[in-house]
Amino acid sequence: MSRVNFVIFIALSILFSGIIIQGNAFADTTAKSTNFEKTTIIEFVNNGDIQIKTVKMWLGQDGGAFKSFKTEKSWTGAKTPQGLLVFSTDSPVSQGESVKFGIKTEIANPGINWKTIDANGNDISIGKVTATPDTQQPHDSTPPVTPPPVTAPPTSPNFDSATFRIIPEKPKNGDSIRIVGDGFPKNQQIDFYIDNEKIDDFMSDNSGHVVGKVKVPVNKQAGRTEFSLADSADHKKTISIIIEHVDTQVVNPKEKHIAVTEFPEIVQPGQTVHVSGTGKPGSTLTVTAKDPTGKKIYEVAVPVDIQGNWSHEVVIPPDAGIGSRQVDISDGTETITKTVSITILSTIHLTPSLIQYNPGDTMVFNGTATGGKPIEIVIKDPIGKEIFSDVIPVDDSGLINFKFATDATSTKGTYVVLASQGSDIYVVRVGVGEPPGASIVAKFDKINYATSDKAKMTIRGPANVNVSILILDPSDKPKGQSDYVKLGLNGQKDYEIDLSDYKSGVYSVILKYQKFQANEIFTVGLQTGAAGEIKMQATKQTYQQGNGILVLGSAKPNSLLNLKFTDPSGAIVRHKEIFTDKNGKFSDSTFRVPADGVQGVWTVRAESGANYANVPINVVSTVDKGFTINTDKTAYKPKDIIKISGSGGGKSQTVAVTISDSSGKKIVDLNTFTTSDGIFKVDWITPTDIPVGEYKISVKTGSNTAEVTFTIQ
Repeated sequence: MSRVNFVIFIALSILFSGIIIQGNAFADTTAKSTNFEKTTIIEFVNNGDIQIKTVKMWLGQDGGAFKSFKTEKSWTGAKTPQGLLVFSTDSPVSQGESVKFGIKTEIANPGINWKTIDANGNDISIGKVTATPDTQQPHDSTPPVTPPPVTAPPTSPNFDSATFRIIPEKPKNGDSIRIVGDGFPKNQQIDFYIDNEKIDDFMSDNSGHVVGKVKVPVNKQAGRTEFSLADSADHKKTISIIIEHVDTQVVNPKEKHIAVTEFPEIVQPGQTVHVSGTGKPGSTLTVTAKDPTGKKIYEVAVPVDIQGNWSHEVVIPPDAGIGSRQVDISDGTETITKTVSITILSTIHLTPSLIQYNPGDTMVFNGTATGGKPIEIVIKDPIGKEIFSDVIPVDDSGLINFKFATDATSTKGTYVVLASQGSDIYVVRVGVGEPPGASIVAKFDKINYATSDKAKMTIRGPANVNVSILILDPSDKPKGQSDYVKLGLNGQKDYEIDLSDYKSGVYSVILKYQKFQANEIFTVGLQTGAAGEIKMQATKQTYQQGNGILVLGSAKPNSLLNLKFTDPSGAIVRHKEIFTDKNGKFSDSTFRVPADGVQGVWTVRAESGANYANVPINVVSTVDKGFTINTDKTAYKPKDIIKISGSGGGKSQTVAVTISDSSGKKIVDLNTFTTSDGIFKVDWITPTDIPVGEYKISVKTGSNTAEVTFTIQ
């Protein structure tokens, strides 16, 4: 799968053509889709007066399978074992409103069946969207099936999974372009060709990722052109793109009309953009940007020098909305119109299930990253202490899902989640007990450096602020004077430390901005395998699922150690690199027993060369509370919303809810699913004409049943 930032809703809607609207234009729900290769954006519009609470999608027998999906903020999604996608929300879509979903599939342009459902579980509309014009479809009730896997045609054995793309997608001769690829041979030279002419070469990294920047030759003829990446064994991956022609003939500057020679077609928030061109010497151009509605959002006067050249730089605001902007460049007589698309080029995107949690809640995070590359997750508490770290494998789908269980005694405040994959870092802030606020966070690209290295630290915080940096040596004395850096409009800055005069040891970094502070540690010259005898112990021997583990230990001062956490089968669940301080002490509290961890003896192991220490811990299950059902109140009135919830019903199970009156007569059947935590929620709006009296809610999931009563007053 190519290195693609999966699903930027509005950007794709603007960039890619092929929008179709299907179903009756007067139906309760209409759907329109935008498709590009294997990515489809589907928008559902509610035309009726019944709110849409649930959307289901499935593919036909020849449609392959869903690979991944993206939802809007207030929606959650799940893929059933049968391949069905089920999306639901606590903020239903009302009449005149719409909701969008991003879907990635195994094959391009599939027909996607859909159904919209109200809060009572009743069907609203059903239909099918495809990316083929004039494909009006009747209602389709094809049941969800699991299709056979789609097998790609064989290619060169070393390039089977290799893919790459060109940015911008429609280059002109003379344009600078970016090449981004994945799945290539690791740590090898990869040559870049345009047609059969070698233009440049790049080195793939240790995950097979390739990135580079070249310029399309000015003399390249317009028309369909082959772009290729190849290795020394003549394995090749090729894509075909049409090059547009730009007249680059040099004329007398005094006779020049305005021309644009450099203009990026794709940018991202916070990026510094450079544009340039030619015009009448000594004149002044006006550069104007407009939003999709035609409203002027930016205008600047740009002088043309005596040689007839002009240039301008501008920073895209970090809060710039995703989508296209029209840019007009005019000298008062002639106007050139360009279009720039603002998108997010970061490969990592992470979304919490809630912005604010209560102490004792489990934080749930979903997102996407580059497929096939592990991602490191670090969580820091409000005082900046690292309380969780893990390296999570990411499969070819690029989907990320992880949880972090807080305790009832967890500190209230802003928790920072850092997700990093190579040099790409994504930061999420969530609140516990209160809304999240601003903070300063930093992360080094590795933990230990040689004196010949430069330590790279990425700093994140509020946009356009000055942050002070103080480095403390292994004796806790300042290493020189405090330094200051200014964060960019995207709230980020990379800071490098020259280590040529640094001695071996552990160094601390203190970063401050107003009342916010962050503390980071890096080491210089520490050696692996030199820890000597290792001693380690846990603060207790018995843990429940979800509990954090604190280990304390000692070895030789300033030594590197590998810390591993294994389950009863011997499988490594988590691992990380740590070090001893100047006194030979170490501690770690970032390991946690998984919420679904099996009972038995787990092991924390510290290793350094041939030396190691094991600490066994006994994991027991949490108390089984059984299958329970609750309502938010015990008494309701007609047209009230009854919030029904329950737990203990198992993971990802179908839940059948039946509401009956006092005589046992069934009023309504509702259906939903339990989450991976065994929790379910469903709402029911009491009818306007429901009689006063007592009613019963019966719930069944698998062999579990539960009941609760309520009254209508």
